[in-house]
Amino acid sequence: MSKPVIVASLLSLALALGAALAFFAPRPIESQALEWLESPRKVPGFRLESEHGAFANSALSGRWSIVLFGFLHCADICPAGLGQMARLAGRLPDRVGESAITFVFVSIDPARDAPADISQFVRHFDAEFLGVTGREEQLASFTSALGVRFRVSAGPDDYRVAHSTGFSIIDPAGNFRGRFRAEADMRSVARALTARFAAEPFQLHNSPTGVSSE
Repeated sequence: MSKPVIVASLLSLALALGAALAFFAPRPIESQALEWLESPRKVPGFRLESEHGAFANSALSGRWSIVLFGFLHCADICPAGLGQMARLAGRLPDRVGESAITFVFVSIDPARDAPADISQFVRHFDAEFLGVTGREEQLASFTSALGVRFRVSAGPDDYRVAHSTGFSIIDPAGNFRGRFRAEADMRSVARALTARFAAEPFQLHNSPTGVSSE
């Protein structure tokens, strides 16, 4: 078979496969604003720090939690993510059952971001947002459990921080349940979350400061 015929055949096959995939691929629907895990994963023990003290698993127990990672020296992406989180908070019900939903911003740059500074920063977006950070090994464990990646390169003349930008969802039982992109339409996200909250009632409790009793 000549080379032109082979190329033409491969091109025809590619076009046919592309058409088939386009036909069978699921169309985007509103519920796809979120990615729910088929098998929820238990978040292992962690211990971070807030301005009020230790912040551990028990601080998230009994409530739905939305978690975002970033750092204070982030010029654009992190403020934009917090803005999105504030828009989401404004579209969700104030309470689910007996408890408020918890929104947590985790700094992955503890060398430069003190817990009090993080809390002050996030409250510019919403007075109820929690700001926490922790030692590198604790951050690594927590981010790994949520499928989040980060790297801090602290060179003397070149300090760089890289991290995943999406949101993580933790349920009242302490399971990692899903995630959604930072650029998602928060109206669709709010509708999907509200539906899930209603479908999965939990016995909830309050912890206004998010401080762990451990």
